Amino acid sequence: MAAYTKIEDVSALPQDINSGPKGWGFRMWSDKLDDEAPHRLILERFAATHPEAGIKLPPYDRYEDYVEATAIWNGALVAIYYETILSYLWLWSPDRATVSSFRTALLPLAG
Repeated sequence: MAAYTKIEDVSALPQDINSGPKGWGFRMWSDKLDDEAPHRLILERFAATHPEAGIKLPPYDRYEDYVEATAIWNGALVAIYYETILSYLWLWSPDRATVSSFRTALLPLAG
């Protein structure tokens, strides 16, 4: 089974999906839940491949959920959020080109 069953296109959405500053984001959905969710692994792989992004995840917890981090990509902020129970990874930026470029760099690691 693929790590992600649906990867959305970048669209205009507020930072917190339903509220917050206007910007651009997309979600990556997985059927794998809880400690099988692929979100941490893909972000760790991305951080190793692109250390300049400065992604720092909180320490792993077997029951983690609602995990937040940030990255700097092309000089702009990318907000990172994932849930393991609903199993999605959410990426957002106030700048469309930034989140689109981040998505392009992330997708090859999502396989």
